[in-house]
Amino acid sequence: MARLKTEIHEGKARITVPDGVFYNPEMKFCRDLSVLVIRAALAGKKARTVDATAGTGIRGIRYAKEGAGAVGELFLVDMNAAAAKSAKDNVKLNKVKAKVVKSSFAKFANSPTAYGGFGLIELDPFGTPVPLIYDACRVARDGTLLSVTATDTAVLCGAHPKACLKNYQAKPLNPFLCHEVAARILLGKVARTASEFNLGITPLLTISHLHYFKVFVLLAEGAEGAVASVKELGLLAHCNKCLERVWRKGVAASLPEKCPRCGETMEHAGPLWLGNLHDKKALARIMKLGKKDDKIVKRVGLMAGEASMPPFYFELHRLCERLRINAARPDRVVAELKKKGFKVSRTHFQPNAIKTDAGIREVEAAIRKAAKL
Repeated sequence: MARLKTEIHEGKARITVPDGVFYNPEMKFCRDLSVLVIRAALAGKKARTVDATAGTGIRGIRYAKEGAGAVGELFLVDMNAAAAKSAKDNVKLNKVKAKVVKSSFAKFANSPTAYGGFGLIELDPFGTPVPLIYDACRVARDGTLLSVTATDTAVLCGAHPKACLKNYQAKPLNPFLCHEVAARILLGKVARTASEFNLGITPLLTISHLHYFKVFVLLAEGAEGAVASVKELGLLAHCNKCLERVWRKGVAASLPEKCPRCGETMEHAGPLWLGNLHDKKALARIMKLGKKDDKIVKRVGLMAGEASMPPFYFELHRLCERLRINAARPDRVVAELKKKGFKVSRTHFQPNAIKTDAGIREVEAAIRKAAKL
């Protein structure tokens, strides 16, 4: 009996999805954004490309058709026989040159085909990407763009702290600051793994959206760069009572056990990435390329605003609850902080949050004034 197939049109690609082969329509925005990141970072370079968990092949096909020449030789890897067959059919349907390989990524990365490495590596598995990162770094080279998706959000956001410790060797936070902490834990894992291969990382874009986190990092060969990346790791101490936070770089950084503000025992998180989440120049190029897409412009615009801010956002609704006052509008809080000369922006991590170089006392004062208005 013939298997039923669903036809999907996405971007410039047209694919068929057989029953039993996974295709997630909710990731369309992610794929739209990914195409723009690749064009901004690698346009015209014809990077040797591998999608480690290709599924239907939709990502690789879109990268090849919409990447403005960024993709050269293309490999679509999947260990599921039905997915590999689907990818082969879709490659043919879209008239894209690609080699579909039925294999685990670990086996592929250790095969002669992977010799010479790749300039673009896509890791978009179901669940944690951790088992794939090591092999991705193995086949990376100087200037590789590494794209990593994590859909184990419950783990990274602290609902399953033991799993986070096992997979990422890091302690998460829950429920405070959990989305940014999660993204920084993921980046920290990438940085630590890359350093084992003498690779440093430069994050171009970091996104938290729906059920996933995604990071795009440029890899650079050299021991000095690897050491510099590791030095961007550190720890966070958070007070769950008054919401004070203290963060310090260094894998052996010393953090206070008691809150310097209220004396409550602080909760620690990390190790995690404390460097930049985004590259401003890359964001500007992405915004220019995606100027006709309102969703891209809005989301990347928020990233551009937060790109120069210190780590960790302030959740205004939680601060209002603690202060026992009515909710303050974020735009008014932003305006009050700017009047005082602080840098401040909204953040893509949470709609009711801000990032600023002001301390918590200054933020609370701005909230009180904004609430009165």
